[in-house]
Order: sequence, then structure tokens, then C-alpha cells
Amino acid sequence: MPTQAVNEPPPAPPPRIVIDEGHFSQIYEANFDLLVNLSVRKFRVPFEDAQAVAHEVFLSYLKHREEIRDLHRWLVGAICNASRYYWRKHGRNNDQIDAEFAASQVDPATTNILETLPARIAAGEVLAGLPPRYQHILRLRYFDGYSIKEIAEELGVTSKYTQKLVSKILRRAEEFFNPSNPRKKK
Repeated sequence: MPTQAVNEPPPAPPPRIVIDEGHFSQIYEANFDLLVNLSVRKFRVPFEDAQAVAHEVFLSYLKHREEIRDLHRWLVGAICNASRYYWRKHGRNNDQIDAEFAASQVDPATTNILETLPARIAAGEVLAGLPPRYQHILRLRYFDGYSIKEIAEELGVTSKYTQKLVSKILRRAEEFFNPSNPRKKK
């Protein structure tokens, strides 16, 4: 029977990882299709394998979530790297993909085009109707995933002012999109 030194403390248990399942499922649902589409369209990974690659990216996210500053950019970079690794692992270079195979694959961007195209066109028209500064702020907030605090730091203003500014821009965008129903000013 081995004897343990009197002064040595027992080994500490590994730290318990707490995962907010609701938050994770929101992130998963909001980004899964995007990641699969990127893997299929940009890297020509077969659809079923692209889904597996996307799942690997989410597993990696769970391991590194505390270190991630900009979730959207991290996820896009991770799916690109994972897709490249997929082809390295399968002994192919991205340039050597069979053209017939690529042509036979369904383009995920066109699967729901009738439902999403009007919204995309409307969003583009609304953005085009806003001043460049407002466009920049909306892109930071909704396309690049910046927080209000990060936008405030970039603009050199307070977070409170930035929140009011984003609300004002959204009201202006709504008025531009639906001019027949302007909001009453308080």
C-alpha cells in the first residue's frame, strides 16, 4: 500500500464547465446553416460532410468560448480552417475537385430564395437610403456582431449614447422602409 506524504494535498478535481444550453442553442440555430453553406459553396465539401465539419466547429467553440471576442468572425474563420483540414485529411486540394461533382450539388443559397430574396432586397434598399455613418454602425452591430460597448469604443462615445444612436437608426430605417406608417415622435 503506497503511502501518501502528509503535506501533499489531494489532487484537485478538474474544473466543471458550465454551459448555458439555451444560449448555445440560439448560437447553433443562428449559425449552423451559414457554416454548412460556407463549407459547401466555398470549399465544395459534400453536404453531409459539411454538416459534420460544422458540428466540429461548434465543439471547438464550446472549448474556446471564453477566449472568443467576435463570435461571427471566429465561426467563419473556424469553418474555413475546418473545411481546408477536411480536404487535407481526404487527400485533395481545393483546386482538384471534380467539376461534375460540384455541378451536381444543390446550391444551399438558392433553396429558400423565394422566401428570403424580398427581405434581402428590402434590407439592401433600406441600408442604401441611410447616411454612410448609419450604414457603418448597422453593419458593425448586425453583420460583424459588435456589441454596443465595442461600437462605442470605435466611435469614441459612451455606450449609452451608442444605444440611443442604434435605436434612432433603426427607427429611421423603419420609416424609410414603411413611409406610410411613420412613428409618432415623443
